[in-house]
Amino acid sequence: MIKSLIRNCFVLAAVGLIVSESVLGKDERIPAKPVEAPAATSVSTQLVWPPPPLEPRIRYLKSIATSDDIRGEKGFWRKFWEFFRGPEVHAMIKPMAVVADSKGRIYVADPAAKRIHVFNLARKKYRFIETVDKQFLQFPINIALDDEDNLYIVDGQRRRVFAVTPQGKLKQIYGQGGQLQRPSGIAIDPMHKVLYVADPPAHDIKVFSLKDGKQQKTIGKRGVQPGEFNFPTWLAVDTEGHLYVTDSLNGRVQVLTRDGKPLSSIGKLGDSTGSFSSPKGIALDSDGHLYVTDAGFDNTQIFDETGRLLLYFGGSGQMPGLFWMPAGIFIDRNDKIYIADSYNRRVQIFQYLSAKGDHHE
Repeated sequence: MIKSLIRNCFVLAAVGLIVSESVLGKDERIPAKPVEAPAATSVSTQLVWPPPPLEPRIRYLKSIATSDDIRGEKGFWRKFWEFFRGPEVHAMIKPMAVVADSKGRIYVADPAAKRIHVFNLARKKYRFIETVDKQFLQFPINIALDDEDNLYIVDGQRRRVFAVTPQGKLKQIYGQGGQLQRPSGIAIDPMHKVLYVADPPAHDIKVFSLKDGKQQKTIGKRGVQPGEFNFPTWLAVDTEGHLYVTDSLNGRVQVLTRDGKPLSSIGKLGDSTGSFSSPKGIALDSDGHLYVTDAGFDNTQIFDETGRLLLYFGGSGQMPGLFWMPAGIFIDRNDKIYIADSYNRRVQIFQYLSAKGDHHE
């Protein structure tokens, strides 16, 4: 009797789902959030920078804010399951950094949620990382990847950098024994097998061996001279091993040799084009252009190797292509640009359109 009653409840629930689907219709249901414009059929009608008639160099692709954004259309059994349990949607709270590995997985550091979001675009699956070595993450502020897709997680509160394999196993710990005060930025030099970690309260960059986790040296000290820093926050390394540092309160990006010798400086504090208000994440594309996100201007500026401003894109807002305090930026091997749009609680994805015409979709 009880089994029969339970079976009948399940059948009624399934019928209810089918009926609601047929009555409302696929295109008439109220969306849970604003729907972005459909993809255009040509570059000229898409969201690009600079706008026509100039040759486009940056194209907007899409945004990811929740686990539902990569799962595609809900199937019958998922709807059936959610009818009883309710929808299970994982959303970003304040994304600060983003990277994408060779398998198409997108990792997002979200210190407010105390987790790393993992969006698997190829398999349309979502998961998250909230523990490392059986301990909870406290403030995962930044992330990086090496050539083997090992994930490096900066936990500012635990004052460590954890290297985790793609299978989720702990590989190495950096910054033990009080070596780091409050780490933030991180960059990997695969050629020289070193890990750079920005330590804002110490106003310097710590350099660790990738292999054994031992600290090799310290670069910089507090000051305003070349090679000195005032709260360094974000890092990047180019193909020649040069180190790029967002020297936040000095309002510039410094370029150094791997030994810490200053080579050049890009930008200054100001409100004019090419200046910075609150510089954040930095990254380089395949042509060596430097991208700098700015949480004060709500945009991303692009400079050539001489420090000349080439282009900027974005602006304040919530529509596609606009930002609200952007932070980390990552550019993959195919010149796809991933930007952590922090206060809009999403990651926006763009494509760099090289003048060489060899970009990938």
